[in-house]
Amino acid sequence: MPVASFSTATIAFDSADTSPVVREMESLVGRGDGLGWINIGPGLRDDQIDRLPTPSPLGRWFSGRGPAVPMATWTPPRAVRGDSLPTVGVEHGAGPKALDRLRDAGAPLPPGWRKVQDHAKNGIVVQPVAGASHGDVLRWLLSACWSLCPIDIEDHWLAEVHCPA
Repeated sequence: MPVASFSTATIAFDSADTSPVVREMESLVGRGDGLGWINIGPGLRDDQIDRLPTPSPLGRWFSGRGPAVPMATWTPPRAVRGDSLPTVGVEHGAGPKALDRLRDAGAPLPPGWRKVQDHAKNGIVVQPVAGASHGDVLRWLLSACWSLCPIDIEDHWLAEVHCPA
């Protein structure tokens, strides 16, 4: 089976205008093949990066937590398998029961969304309710990253779009 090659593009944006990322989500869904994904994370300045906790190499190996800076991932529906819903996830270092932490922080899982996983090291994986707009999904991912980040961050985000070539 041939291996697909992917092109990558980075989009800088803020929560006031998510339209460039939403357009990319629509484009990946429009392909109809379920291929591609978008990674989203905060755009950090050097001084913010310097404030992040730095585990030892041994600590990283044995840690039961994910990365200190949360990273969200959105994937389009996998139409070839019959799925009609995208899958979204957030890798984070906040520890176990992150969905409870998000609820307590005012960023609960929206009604009808299905939890697939809430794991300390592997992160959160959920499926939005059918009919959820790309904008709503993206806003929830941003609020989840914001709430799970161990340092103060600004409303500056980077989306890395991986599209089959």
